[in-house]
Amino acid sequence: MTTDNFNRFCEELLVAYNRRNTATVTNRLESLCGYLREQGHPTVQTVFGGSVRRGTFVNGLSDVDALVTVENTTLATRPPAEVISYLQELVQRQLPPWNTVTAGRMAVTVGYIDGTEIQLLPALRTSSGGIRIAEPGSTRWSNVVRPDLFATKLTQVNQANNGRVILAIKLAKAIADCFVRDSSRKIKGYHLESLAIDAFKNYRGGEDPKAMLLHLFTHSMTAALQPIQDPTGQSRHVDDYLGGANSSPRRRTSTYFGQMRAKVRDCRTRQQFDGLFCEGD
Repeated sequence: MTTDNFNRFCEELLVAYNRRNTATVTNRLESLCGYLREQGHPTVQTVFGGSVRRGTFVNGLSDVDALVTVENTTLATRPPAEVISYLQELVQRQLPPWNTVTAGRMAVTVGYIDGTEIQLLPALRTSSGGIRIAEPGSTRWSNVVRPDLFATKLTQVNQANNGRVILAIKLAKAIADCFVRDSSRKIKGYHLESLAIDAFKNYRGGEDPKAMLLHLFTHSMTAALQPIQDPTGQSRHVDDYLGGANSSPRRRTSTYFGQMRAKVRDCRTRQQFDGLFCEGD
């Protein structure tokens, strides 16, 4: 397969990944939050807090995240688990039984029959402009975090590369999700996005999909071995799930990146290309 054909097939995939009905998701968010207000819930503001806001959403691979800021003294004094349970019960009463509403450790996830998922992440706004969310692995609210800082960094790197970094991340996410089938070993999207920020901050190579994927995977083979600081303050590192420097999970992830690079580099047929992205599975 020529590089031109590889790139053309990538562009076709990106069109498919971008077939996301933003109006439908927005209407669902407005409906959910409107209902909460009608039930006496304190003022709720929603913003895209996850991969949708960052522009790296891949249809079928990423959740739709809504950051729900709760301005209420009573709720602010309750532990995160109680606020999450509270939101779950209210949302469950509003939706028909074929929608799933589940409470996790940090958020409420609403599932729709078309496969879309909306995550309601409760948060407390601070006077400094930051927020507090449920602290991972704890029963407390987190320290003040600034999710907007990460979105800004990614936007800057993407703009410096003519908007091509976001596209490379979407493709890399799809390849990684297909390649690493074991759910306990999957490469997290936030981690991959952070690797991309570092990989492309001074990039001078080609802007076609194949060149950028090869560069991202090559960079990540080494970068994944070391923890990456989390600029939002949500956790110490964006990749704490892999442990300390040069840990066994980090070496395994580095190997994954090397294997994915080889598959992109050596892709010769349409069948091999489709296999990269689990197309037709």
